[in-house]
This record gives sequence, C-alpha cells and structure tokens, in this order.
Amino acid sequence: MIVLRRLVAFIFKLYRYRDVIWAMAKRDVAARYVGTIGGVLWAILHPTLTVAIYWLVFSVGFKAKGSAGMPFVLYFVSGLVPWLFFNEVLLSSMNAVIANASLIKKTVFPAEVLPLVHFVSGSFTHFVLLFILCILAWSYGYGPKLTVIQIVYYYGALGCLLLGLSWLIGSLQVFHRDLGQAMSAVLNLWFWLTPVVWSPETIPPQYRVILEFNPIYYVVEGYRSVMTGVPFWLHWHGALRFWFVAGPVLLLGAYVFRRLKPEFADVL
Repeated sequence: MIVLRRLVAFIFKLYRYRDVIWAMAKRDVAARYVGTIGGVLWAILHPTLTVAIYWLVFSVGFKAKGSAGMPFVLYFVSGLVPWLFFNEVLLSSMNAVIANASLIKKTVFPAEVLPLVHFVSGSFTHFVLLFILCILAWSYGYGPKLTVIQIVYYYGALGCLLLGLSWLIGSLQVFHRDLGQAMSAVLNLWFWLTPVVWSPETIPPQYRVILEFNPIYYVVEGYRSVMTGVPFWLHWHGALRFWFVAGPVLLLGAYVFRRLKPEFADVL
C-alpha cells in the first residue's frame, strides 16, 4: 500500500507540471529544426529514405513478402513506425538529465518530467509517420476500420514502457556515462529481435515464445493489427506478457530515479 500511495502521488506530481512539460516539448521540437532550410520536413524525409532503402533491398532485391499476404512495404512500415518512436525517445531521454544539468544544479527543478518532455516532443514525428502509414495502408486497400481507435492503447502501452526505461537508464547514465554507448549497441540488437523486417511465422514456435517476451514485439504486432482489423483483446496472452515486463520496469524506473535524484546535483 505504501508503494501504491507513493506511485499515485508521483503521478499527480507529474500532472501538476503538465504546462512545464508542454512548454519544454515545444521548445525541443523547435530546437531540432531551427536554422535548417527544410525545417520539419526533415522529420518526414529521414524515415522516408529509410523505408525506401529497406524496400529496395528486401522487397525488390530479395522479393520478401509480408505476413498474411500483406505487402512487404506496408508490413515493414507498420512495424518501423513504433520502433522509430521507441528508439528516438529512449536515446534522447537517457541523456536528458545530463543535458539539463544547469537546471538541476541551480534550481528546484522536477527532473522526473524530462523523459515525458522527450516523449511528447517525439510524438510529433510519430503522429506524422502514423499519418503517412494511414495513407500507405489505404493505397494498398487497407481502408479505415473501427480497430483504428485501439492505436491509442498501444501508444499508451509503449509510453509506459518508455517512461520506465527512461527513468531507469537516464538516472543511471548520470553516474555511469558508458551506459549511453552500451545502449546504442543494445538497441541495434533489439531491433533485430523485434519483428520489424522479419515475420514471426519464420521463427520456430519454441523460440518464438521466448521472443514474444520482448515488449516491443507486442507493440509492433499491435500496430499491425490496427490495419488488419484484429481487436486487441484477442491478443490477451501477448498483453499479459507485455505488462509482465513493462509493469515492473515502470515501477523500478520510478523507484530508482526517485532514490538517485537527490545525488544528481553533486555528480553533474
């Protein structure tokens, strides 16, 4: 009960700083593209080029097919959109405390909001890519279905996982700077353990069960189910595995960040 009360109080504290989070997120988005000619178009150009390269290599070169007859480019993009969001927010959030050292050392600043700032700012690019994905899906005959509203659930589930990981890694990064370099390598491996390029049907069942405990596996497949019209409650077994991992990560991240926060100013 004590842990639950502290968690609720922690959430209400984050809610009180919602205006600060929104203001910092807008500043972060503006800072990315200030001084560039293309501006926010770069947020579309980079992932579009990535999609084009993978499409040429796998679809044109290797004649790859998506799962359940889905065109490969659509299968790939529907998995790439949540992965890019996860990768971007996690990499930026784990350096958030160090990057805002002046705020943390000189003022009474709620450092726990920093991962949320990057989550909100990263959502801008994510929503742009979701719009592009919708256009691509409709062009291949995957018209709008009622299940499109469940994207909110998968977006929220990904947010909980990201928040826990960002608090955990971001706080440890203050004391162990090598962690950032290690995470880049971990994310590269994590990408290939997630069914973004490959189809789960290509993996033997005994190994697929292990891979399904990868929480991003559940989110990526969930984004695809939005287009195929499969309700999320039919994947209840996947949801159990996801929250079995994401729930403890969220609690652990909040606990570690809260315990280490008083020492940030002394180390930075």
